Amino acid sequence: MARLKFIFSRSHILFLLALIIGILLPQAAEFASLLTYPALAVIMTITLLRFPRGFFQRHKPTLSGAFWGNVMNYLILGNLIIMASIFLIPESGAFWYGMILVAAAPPSTMIIPLGNILRIDKQSMFSGMAGAYLGAVLIVPLIGLGFLKFVPLDDPTSLILAIFMLILLPLILSWLAVNEEWDKLIENHEDYITDGCFFIIYYALVASTRYMAIHRPLDVVFMFVIAVLSTFLLRFIINLIGNYYGASKGKISALVLLGTMKNYGLAGAIALNVFNKQAALPALVFSVVMFIYAIWLKYKMIDVRIPDVDTKPV
Repeated sequence: MARLKFIFSRSHILFLLALIIGILLPQAAEFASLLTYPALAVIMTITLLRFPRGFFQRHKPTLSGAFWGNVMNYLILGNLIIMASIFLIPESGAFWYGMILVAAAPPSTMIIPLGNILRIDKQSMFSGMAGAYLGAVLIVPLIGLGFLKFVPLDDPTSLILAIFMLILLPLILSWLAVNEEWDKLIENHEDYITDGCFFIIYYALVASTRYMAIHRPLDVVFMFVIAVLSTFLLRFIINLIGNYYGASKGKISALVLLGTMKNYGLAGAIALNVFNKQAALPALVFSVVMFIYAIWLKYKMIDVRIPDVDTKPV
């Protein structure tokens, strides 16, 4: 009964509802797309407030933890997605741009609540998350410059605005919330706020890309294959290497989360608002795979207990 209650948790039901409503009733896609930036900014801010005693003044990531966060998220996971895309995705189309945005995304906000319900090395998790998000301020523009510099944009400043809205602004707002002690007030309502924001993001992605998903099934299959490689297969490889070098189970589990889960909602929002609807399809496919992967992890990773915290695929 406890496992069924977890599977049919509020966040999981809302994710599935967003998929179904987005397919059947896509008329509000344009309006929902405009709300993706504010919704993600709110989610990112609340996620940063979940760090022990705040993100900035009271949380100091270790250098090694921050280093491994960037290595796992960008060097390993990001490069795997790009390398696989070179062979399976046409490099001149919008789907390629979407795959680059997916590869450039920072770690998923889902890692913190998921880490809280698994017995992992919390210091490695929080330090890795903090380091990867701070590193994103530099790494994301560099990836964009390297792979998307020849992409015609109606407004080149829109990409800079996206980085500010979705990375820098949440960092600033979380610092302000801790300083002004607003975090205690937000904590009482954060689950309902984030649930609503997640629904907006995934409805926008589904409603905007449903036509491409139906009429380009082979491309969707290729994206699905890459997503599976970058989650299930990469988890197996990280575990294998970690065990070979004698790393602790908690450390390996933290590296698995950092090295297999990205913020695909962020990638999708940038695709919708900066590029076009086609470029958002990879983010949706990866989100669906991560939704399945996250549920599977709870049954396969060691020392799993039934959670009392919802997890959402962003």
